[in-house]
Amino acid sequence: MKTKIVSALGFVLVLLAILWAINFQRVLGLNLYKGQYLYVLIALATAVVFITHPLFPNRPKLSWLVDTPLALAGILASLFISFDFEVLIDQANLYDFNWVGQFLGAVVIVVLIEGVRRSAGLSLALIIIASILLAYFATSLPDAISGRPFRLDSFLYKMAYLEGNILGAPLVIVGSVVITFVFMGAVLQATGGGQFFSNLSAALFGGSRGGSAKIAVTASGLFGAISGSAVANVISTGMITIPMSRKAGYKAETAAGLEAVASTGGQLVPPVMGAAAFLMAATLKVEYSVVVLAALIPSFLYYLALYLQVDLIAARDGIKGLPKQERPNPLSELRYGWLFVMPFVVLILGLFSFAWRPEYAALIATASLFLALCVFGVRGKRPSIAHLSAAVRDTAVASVGIILIAAGAGIVIGALNTSGILFKITEAIVDIGGGNLVGLLVLAALICIVLGMGMPTVGVYALLSTLVAAPLVALGIDPIAAHLFVLYFGMMSMITPPVAIASFAAAGLAGTPPMKTALEASRLAWSAYILPFIFVANPALILNGSSLDIVLAVTRATAGVWLVTACVVGYLGQPLLPLRRALYLFLGVALLLPKTVYPESFASVIAVVTLCFAIAVLLLEHFVYKPKTVFNS
Repeated sequence: MKTKIVSALGFVLVLLAILWAINFQRVLGLNLYKGQYLYVLIALATAVVFITHPLFPNRPKLSWLVDTPLALAGILASLFISFDFEVLIDQANLYDFNWVGQFLGAVVIVVLIEGVRRSAGLSLALIIIASILLAYFATSLPDAISGRPFRLDSFLYKMAYLEGNILGAPLVIVGSVVITFVFMGAVLQATGGGQFFSNLSAALFGGSRGGSAKIAVTASGLFGAISGSAVANVISTGMITIPMSRKAGYKAETAAGLEAVASTGGQLVPPVMGAAAFLMAATLKVEYSVVVLAALIPSFLYYLALYLQVDLIAARDGIKGLPKQERPNPLSELRYGWLFVMPFVVLILGLFSFAWRPEYAALIATASLFLALCVFGVRGKRPSIAHLSAAVRDTAVASVGIILIAAGAGIVIGALNTSGILFKITEAIVDIGGGNLVGLLVLAALICIVLGMGMPTVGVYALLSTLVAAPLVALGIDPIAAHLFVLYFGMMSMITPPVAIASFAAAGLAGTPPMKTALEASRLAWSAYILPFIFVANPALILNGSSLDIVLAVTRATAGVWLVTACVVGYLGQPLLPLRRALYLFLGVALLLPKTVYPESFASVIAVVTLCFAIAVLLLEHFVYKPKTVFNS
């Protein structure tokens, strides 16, 4: 019964998102406020979360007694607000606060906090409550972070009905863009796209040394780019990739760590970036293509470091690739599964060549995939209504948490903004970092890891872009570099102890100690802790600079990542003795540092000389010390 109700609610939610994306309300001649649509989404999300996350899972009758009135209150309040939105927003703008509007706002906030607690955990719920308490006691705080006097009636009206609060950019982007991309990913998965990408990865990389782990890295990265949740990606792909990597010879905690790092990194890969790219473009008020291009090189370096570790560990430990009889044929996979590549081609063409809105491009890409599969099929199989129904249900379950998290993040941002505390916090952080930019960046990184706390990508970025990125920009850091910086470290909360929920999920699948797995994942993801500092200091790595500067920066960073990765593993063609390891580490770090750290008169010379030396080292190690275990035929 619950499954049918969730499916029905999910169908309505996805249908509304699709109709809103194509502006169907205008076709019908309806002049609706965006807030009306968003409050209907909140009502649907509340219903699904309270059904799928009961208060007492083992005591259904008691849960029903508590959940039913609370859920009904939230649903009815949200629907009433949607129905009477124009009156309520006029009251808010005219400061005509009555008890009905205040009551509805209070009910929505309380139910949202509980919905966030159930869907995203206690951490974000506590952050929301803390932000409200900070606003309430704003005048009692120390002068450095004190704010404006608190008025309950004004606070409730602003939070519930005005833009920039519950109805802020995070929820707007989720309602207009994210749901359509989640639906695209769900359709791909339901129709066999996930299996195709796993098979293609196995066909392309399975035969090389450490092929099983390379399959895990590639497949998890590809699917993670559109999933919107690192944990969901770990669970969906890790069930296959972790046992495969362990069977090949990787340690259990290494196999689990690789899966966690690869799945988390998918959220940083263009063009989707777990839907954070669209919110970043809206926040920075730049073209979507600018964000995508800026994220391209850092994500390449992230996966290069991970791929090299997989390869060098395999060479060091003698781990061979998959036998030929266990590997799919790449041409056969492409011949039968090329249709699964088509939606990405349509998506990229739509976004960059035809300037379609992201949600519209996602819908056209999804529709083209489904229609093509219906016409041509894959290996004689065609999608059915059951596949579409499963995709809709998966979309609903994945989206409702993101909807409530985005609304909750809006409360945090709105409470701190309304009270004036956000400005004071930004001012205080700027004062702290005024004389020490590196110290400020380290502090910002730690704050991002703590505040990220396992939230979905959109929620992580929505919170951190306001609380942490603003001070960085105020200090003169390139805005896109600052926002990518907070996104990277927010996502690192997924694998960094003590939170590390992606690492813990992988540990559960591998049967390894959670903290040991999280520490291994942090080691494997070493580049993600370094790269944000590098592209903040060297904007050429986010394609901001002359062509020559960009080429030199990317080449040096690639060689630097290669050498540092070899030092982390302790192998480069042969086991690295301490002295050689230290020299290679020194050279790798020298390559990663921007030219600006060197004396200006010698900067270009040092940059070129270190690069030439690194290339010579890599070529020498490759040709002189060729490892024996390369392919398994």
